[in-house]
Amino acid sequence: MELIPEWAPNIHPMLVHFPIAILLLAVFMDLVNFFVPDDWWDDTKTTLLYGVGVISAIAAYYTGTWAADTVFLPSQAQNVLNSHSDWAVWTVWYFIGYVVLRFGLHWFKMLDRKIINVAAFIIALPGVFLLYETGEHGAELVFGYGAGTGQLLQQEEVNVPSDSQSIESNTTFKVMDNDNWTWTIGPNGVSTLLSHFRWLEGSVQDLKPEVLQNEKNYLLKLTVDSITNFFVEERTIQNVQVDYYLDFSGFQGKVSLVNHVQNSQNYDFVTLSSDGTITQGRVINGERKVFAEEQYTASGMMFIRTVASDTHFRAYINEEMAIHSHGEAPKAGSIGLKLNGTGTILIDSISLTQLN
Repeated sequence: MELIPEWAPNIHPMLVHFPIAILLLAVFMDLVNFFVPDDWWDDTKTTLLYGVGVISAIAAYYTGTWAADTVFLPSQAQNVLNSHSDWAVWTVWYFIGYVVLRFGLHWFKMLDRKIINVAAFIIALPGVFLLYETGEHGAELVFGYGAGTGQLLQQEEVNVPSDSQSIESNTTFKVMDNDNWTWTIGPNGVSTLLSHFRWLEGSVQDLKPEVLQNEKNYLLKLTVDSITNFFVEERTIQNVQVDYYLDFSGFQGKVSLVNHVQNSQNYDFVTLSSDGTITQGRVINGERKVFAEEQYTASGMMFIRTVASDTHFRAYINEEMAIHSHGEAPKAGSIGLKLNGTGTILIDSISLTQLN
């Protein structure tokens, strides 16, 4: 018998209802205790319920953190996931503090005093609000955006985004009304690169850009020759998701997908090295700070999504979470690429989505 059923994406859905039920029951019994005799229910039983509820809440939080790394979410759901995670952290810490307080009151035998008992009950009530907000955002993820649902169907067919566009469309750089944009390489890919991106290090001439054409699509080929090349799109964005289709199997070095760029000395990055290392972090006044580092195995044309929203930073490769970290919310800035190494890089498309 497997711990996680075939239909479940992870163990989180099977644990998440326990802290909700137990903590709400604890608050309810805390209230009931004012009206029933101690030989039927007393403060010790209530405190133990809170303790069990906190243990289950911690388990739900950590399984939820792991679950977030196993699902691929649509753009609109990224901020909901962040909110769900933030509310969960506040809920867990609030009830941990509350349980420590209650055990302390028991230790010093202060719950025998009516006013202390009432105060302890009142202090628990904000936790109910935190619990509600956590559950509400979690429900929105599942029932609003389908996070983790349809697992049996997904086992039959994984919906990996297409890595090419039809030649007939000849799509180039399109800006939407909400200032989101998408760039799918067309025959005029070099002129689009020149007109929509600016260089912070190196120059476009160093990259020797050229448009290649195969049976299905156009690709922009960049040739790097041991010169750092750093270029960004002109718009300034705060919370952002960027989707890249890149092939750097012919490249030796580091490809950095950069966001929140202030200048060449201040920016956030997701760096993929040709040795199979992916690193997430921030450069502040030229000093590099690493938030997280993992290994990846993908090659060829890759779909890479980077997400930076408030204090949450994620990167996906071919719809699978590759790295996930946290840090201080960055200032609004630009997105782009920084290349360090030697060889060729192929770009199929880049698209930007603002996360409100």
